Amino acid sequence: MCQGQIRRHPSEGQDLPRFKALLIHGAYPQSVPIRVSLSIAQCERAILISPSRQSLIRDCDDDQWLCSSSGSGMISSISSRVRIFYPPSPKHVVALLSLLRCQDGDNATGVIEPQVIVDPAPSLLILHEPSTYFLNDQIRCPSTLSSYLLLVTHARAVTEYFSSRKSNAAKSTSLLVFDSRLDQLKLPLFRAPFEPALDAREERDNSPRLEPVLSTAQRCFGMAGTFQG
Repeated sequence: MCQGQIRRHPSEGQDLPRFKALLIHGAYPQSVPIRVSLSIAQCERAILISPSRQSLIRDCDDDQWLCSSSGSGMISSISSRVRIFYPPSPKHVVALLSLLRCQDGDNATGVIEPQVIVDPAPSLLILHEPSTYFLNDQIRCPSTLSSYLLLVTHARAVTEYFSSRKSNAAKSTSLLVFDSRLDQLKLPLFRAPFEPALDAREERDNSPRLEPVLSTAQRCFGMAGTFQG
């Protein structure tokens, strides 16, 4: 059995505390999600879900260590065990998390799409900047506070599923959420009903009050940490 511990840097011996679900918010170094994903043990795998491939690449380009080490045999070997998805919207994230499956003995009779097969089960699931979905799409696709929580609860559910798989080398899957903009994210508790005004003078603002997401989201995690920038 192979059981490693997640490190902040793949070449360092400093380990993060063991966790089941950890939230990191604030002005963290933007390349940290990639570094953490590369810290998995030799026999383990990781999944990283990010809203933007371009932003993730840009964050890595600013990291001198990643730029100088990405071509090394050790990093190339680890990166081949890190799978990255770029769903374009919150609905796509939920759909992806709902479809991810391991093709082990328990699912031998099921039909699974090849694109969502994860085998063996990963020891680490990273959600990268989920607030971006809601800060960018509020006009075109209005969301509520529960929309953000839905991403987290689906992510926690899939980590429980991965933890139960026989192919999981670590015997457990951890959830790690990096969200630098969560401190600023505010969403309504509910969508305002559409009520067309009969008279323009009587038109009133039906917009519900915006609520900070951070305080509620933290309750979904066993641990939380913040970076002060």
